[in-house]
Amino acid sequence: MSASLRPDIDGVTDALIGFINTQIMAPGRSITPTDSFEGAGIDSMALLKILLYVETEFGIWIPDEDQVDEHIANARTLAEYLCRRASAA
Repeated sequence: MSASLRPDIDGVTDALIGFINTQIMAPGRSITPTDSFEGAGIDSMALLKILLYVETEFGIWIPDEDQVDEHIANARTLAEYLCRRASAA
């Protein structure tokens, strides 16, 4: 059940936030697109779940060398990175 990723940063951001808020964050606690993953308490295991969601949903695996704050600091930076990768493919 893989969705096609179109370079729509807002749509990708919304999908990421929806997943994170329903599957990772505690009930009654949610994040916004620009909230820091680290500041929100998203640890390495939660980040792995997000990366697996990205691969399943969008068909993009993020190589280790790209797993830096510049690309995965928050949902918005992750969406921007994914859309750049999709546009370059």
